[in-house]
Amino acid sequence: MRLVSFASDQGSPSVGVWTDRGVVSLASLVASADPQLAMEEVIDGFAGLRPQIEELAGSAAALALEEVRLLAPLPRPGKMLCAVAGYDGAAPAPLLMTLKSAESVVGPGGVVTLPGVGAEWQFQPEAELGLVLHGPARNVPAADWRSAVFGYTCVIDVMPEGDQQFGRDFWLAKSDTLGPLGPCIVTADEVADPSALRVRSYVDGAAAQEYTMESGQYSVPELVAFATTVMTLCSGDILACGTSRSGLRALRGGERVDVDIEPVGRLSVRVADRA
Repeated sequence: MRLVSFASDQGSPSVGVWTDRGVVSLASLVASADPQLAMEEVIDGFAGLRPQIEELAGSAAALALEEVRLLAPLPRPGKMLCAVAGYDGAAPAPLLMTLKSAESVVGPGGVVTLPGVGAEWQFQPEAELGLVLHGPARNVPAADWRSAVFGYTCVIDVMPEGDQQFGRDFWLAKSDTLGPLGPCIVTADEVADPSALRVRSYVDGAAAQEYTMESGQYSVPELVAFATTVMTLCSGDILACGTSRSGLRALRGGERVDVDIEPVGRLSVRVADRA
């Protein structure tokens, strides 16, 4: 099942299910009119809501994709964790995770605005698998990781390269618009084994990154277990699983970045220089 947040001319932004017929609104099933809170409601109540969602998906009126604007499926996640785990076959380095701000999130078709800093800084679009969490999750054993993962999405972790003194690169990485995600949330039951997923990215249509999740220094269960030893992860939080350094290059204003993870979807954003 593919869940989305969307806007249309027929009402306020809402959450929905993306079907072969188009997007079907789930507004009737949730109390909140705010897409972030509404999606958290769906995550928390999914077991009970699923029969109703499936009924609506099959019979309710659908909006064609051309009639809607897809938003980030979680427009303002409480936490967006980004793992520094690599996918290049190197020996595992000590695991580290950083936090992006909620303001870093933009959705499909959004604009990544590069911070107005000196020419010594470059910004690289790291294509990553994003875990959508179901919480509260704290001290989750690796063997029980599925209890904390509701689904999957695509993430572009736009990461600065430059002066690393005092962690300035990680600080700049928290800038607004540098954490695109989407286009949807694919529920966990649709992905039998996340280690089998292949992540691809493109810049202006030219192939950039390509790697498989099974080549990672750390597995999805290990990432979930580690993250939950440090903090409680809540429903609607995002954990980005790290990336491969191969194929990365600096972004320039005017370019388009695409990340494709089958069957999760394809996320496309545009890049702009700060005026």
